Amino acid sequence: MGLSASQARLLSITARLTHNETQSQLITNAKLRLSDKSSEASKEYMEALNSTEFIYTNYDSTGTRQTQDFTFGAVTQYSDIKNQYGFIDSAGRLLVSSQDAQNYEASNTLADFLDKYGIGDMENPKYEPALEDIYGEGYEQFYDENNPDSWLGAINGATSGAINNMATAGNGTVSFDETLIHDEAAYNNWVQSLKDGVGSVDFGDEQTKGLFNTWVDSITDVPEFVPEPTPPEGIEEPTPPEFPDFSALATAYNGSQCYGSVGASTSGIGHMEHNLAALLWGEGGMGEGSMSLTNSDGTITVNRDAAIDYGYVSLTNFNFSDTTSSKELAAAINEYCDEYEEINQIKQTLIDLYCDVINYLHNNGGVGSSTTELDSSRYTLTSSESSKSASELYSQWQNFYDQLQNFKDLQDDMLQEWKDTVYKDYLERLEEYKKEQQQYQEDYQKWHDDFIGGLKSWYEGMQTAKENYTEALNNLPAKTVPDEEDPKYQWYTNLWFRMGGINDSKKEDNNNNYKILDDAFIYNKDWLKFALEHGIVTMEQVQYQEEGETFNEKMNQYAWVSIQYGNCADMYEETDEVAIAKAEAEYQRKTTEIQAKDKKYDTDLKKLDTEHNALQTEYDSIKSVIEKNVERSFKAFS
Repeated sequence: MGLSASQARLLSITARLTHNETQSQLITNAKLRLSDKSSEASKEYMEALNSTEFIYTNYDSTGTRQTQDFTFGAVTQYSDIKNQYGFIDSAGRLLVSSQDAQNYEASNTLADFLDKYGIGDMENPKYEPALEDIYGEGYEQFYDENNPDSWLGAINGATSGAINNMATAGNGTVSFDETLIHDEAAYNNWVQSLKDGVGSVDFGDEQTKGLFNTWVDSITDVPEFVPEPTPPEGIEEPTPPEFPDFSALATAYNGSQCYGSVGASTSGIGHMEHNLAALLWGEGGMGEGSMSLTNSDGTITVNRDAAIDYGYVSLTNFNFSDTTSSKELAAAINEYCDEYEEINQIKQTLIDLYCDVINYLHNNGGVGSSTTELDSSRYTLTSSESSKSASELYSQWQNFYDQLQNFKDLQDDMLQEWKDTVYKDYLERLEEYKKEQQQYQEDYQKWHDDFIGGLKSWYEGMQTAKENYTEALNNLPAKTVPDEEDPKYQWYTNLWFRMGGINDSKKEDNNNNYKILDDAFIYNKDWLKFALEHGIVTMEQVQYQEEGETFNEKMNQYAWVSIQYGNCADMYEETDEVAIAKAEAEYQRKTTEIQAKDKKYDTDLKKLDTEHNALQTEYDSIKSVIEKNVERSFKAFS
């Protein structure tokens, strides 16, 4: 069944109402966007009202103040009456024009650089004072422009040999010939060789002065010889006393010639005389080499020559071969008697006994069949002395033998006495010696360190004096320099050193100190303002440094000092009227356009609203007719 005309019309109206509502929504949204654009235009205009620009002020040669845009070119271009500023990139490099960079790179010296800017030459006021510092007022006699190193060759040739005899340099250190510091004569000869070397150089009539004289004098300014401390006298450990075995020697002596025949009789005493004579007068005997023997009282003297004469009974065993035991015992007593009083007493006891035996034989007749008494030529009685009895002599003889047999006990006592005296003294002296030795070591080390330290100071002082002289000579200022009276001189001198100049005649051969600024930015005020405000570049100003402040001497008491761009005395900030005018015109244009569109949108909305009302009315009417028709139809068929 098809649609009725009313139903078709109702559907058409419904579609138009939906379209009408959609269009109304789109226009409403467009009006909202116009509001946003209006806000944006207002914001841009307000920002323009706050916009500023940097203005640069300086003075011309007449002193008239003038203003211009704050640009790189305006600030860095030279002018007679002008503060000098520099712009620095983030790497610390000075921004320069391509022309300044070209001039720097084409120059080997400051003079070359300044010449590029038309700065002429003048006589260098530093030249003559520098030569006077090096050679003194009479520098003309010493300085040869054509051969400035002539004195280096002369002095080194005359002294280097002597210097090298003492000092050997290598690997940053220096060593010294220490054999010389222990030998005063050798050391003084070396000092004299230094003086002779310096004295051999012909300095002419003029007295050397300045740095040159300091170097020359330093060569012979060596420390005086100082004798090393004397070590303490060495102490030798004493050897414990050693003695022969007197007991064994006495036993051997017991078996010697005539010993067994000794007794308390005239004949036995004669044998005693023979046996004792072998000890006294025999080879190695205690009286060997003497002409006579005297007892301890000095009352009896026995003459040697007569005593050993074979024509007499005395020493009859002297001519027999079996006298070894007598010799050994005599040699032992003789060797130790001077060193030990106890043995010396034994020796004297033996001599006294011998003298008493001679006296006895003299008073009591001969000792054998060949003679009845001893000849008086064999002895001398210096005073009247009665002889001892045979038994007394025999008793003394036995005591003498027993004394030898028991000498070991005496040896022990003597050894203990040695320990208590000699060795004890040695130990005490040893402790003192150790202290003296320690003090000597300390004294020696100090002496050594002081002496070597003095030589080191001499060598280093001499090397420093030489380096100061050669450095001053190598850095001698040029005879002529750019004219410092030229107003441009200080400006471009400052620029030379900031771009990498080391001194008047040397520079760094790289561009780590500067960077060429693109020509497009040289006079672009907006770029410079933006770069400063955003920290892309910073500023430095050349400032004069008062005495006592840290300053760059090579820039003649001027220095590049970092400053804030806002503290630049030659720049100020003012409102940008041109930017404001442009922004105002643009704001008016945008506002007029927005208002026109807004009015059109309002008109379109009214039209849509009118149409919407008409369609809604027609929609309601048709809907009512359709509802009534439906109702009648239901009634008709019910």
